[in-house]
Amino acid sequence: MTHLFNRKGSDERPSRADFFKWTSLITVFLLVMAGCDSSTDSGYDDNDNDDPPTELGPNDVGMVGTSFTPADLTVEVGTTVTWVNQSGMVHTVTSGTDGEHDGVFNSGDVNPGGEYSYTFNETGTYPYFCIPHVQENMTGVIEVVESGEGDEEDGDGDDGNGNGY
Repeated sequence: MTHLFNRKGSDERPSRADFFKWTSLITVFLLVMAGCDSSTDSGYDDNDNDDPPTELGPNDVGMVGTSFTPADLTVEVGTTVTWVNQSGMVHTVTSGTDGEHDGVFNSGDVNPGGEYSYTFNETGTYPYFCIPHVQENMTGVIEVVESGEGDEEDGDGDDGNGNGY
């Protein structure tokens, strides 16, 4: 009987070395082919571009790749800010600087597609970061102002009461 692993048509059984050589080659081939599958789309953007994959509201912050978008946001007292994880990675939203949590807020893990919300009830500057990606400068700042302070001036030289400067 001729075996698949035989040398030069011999009827003797293949050696263990030949058997392992062929099974190793077949295994490597199958692993390479499995790695070529391009259907690994998680449904979330891994930040190959700078644009968030979906539209966010005015008080929302996207977590895209290893960035908060926008990184800096000004809101009025009493505003709830929602961070939306639009990447394929787990992130956190942790108040503080330089990787040191200051105890104000901490989301814990926010999985891909997940959200975290926090209501800012006091004026102030609230820096925050992502624990797993702080070394990649995944940081942001929420500036909380009194109602009306965050409005931009229209630059027309008018004080808003029709009185000019």
